[in-house]
Amino acid sequence: MFAVPNPKILLLAALGLALVGCADEADPNSPEGKRQAAFKDFLSHSEPMGGMLRDRLPFDGDAFAAHAQALAASVEAPWAHFPEPGETEQKHAALPEVWTDPAGFAQAIDRYRDAVAELAEVTAQGVETPEQVTEAFSAVQQSCKGCHDNFRR
Repeated sequence: MFAVPNPKILLLAALGLALVGCADEADPNSPEGKRQAAFKDFLSHSEPMGGMLRDRLPFDGDAFAAHAQALAASVEAPWAHFPEPGETEQKHAALPEVWTDPAGFAQAIDRYRDAVAELAEVTAQGVETPEQVTEAFSAVQQSCKGCHDNFRR
């Protein structure tokens, strides 16, 4: 015969599962939370631009330029939110090289800043065709990839 579980036990089990599901979420006020929010903002601009250049979205020069300008406006957002090792217990994807190779990390950030600035400059007067922005956007993507390859899990 099947026994009905104690409702209190069911409630505690459900609460425990809910808390386990939240374990990967960074506190939005923590350095990790602020950094994650900044990188998500980067993605909210770079993904539509990439979609337009890969024919997943219709190309819209005005929207592309607006995304490029917004990306440039947020280019500094995440960098101050890399805490020193041991300052946080929250899970993160940063490799130790962020701290053990600060010169290399700074160079990677500078490459990203420069690529985003170039993209913003190319789009500042408007965008008529994908060909106008393909090279500059590719440089932004390569700078992202370079940083991920060397400084992210």
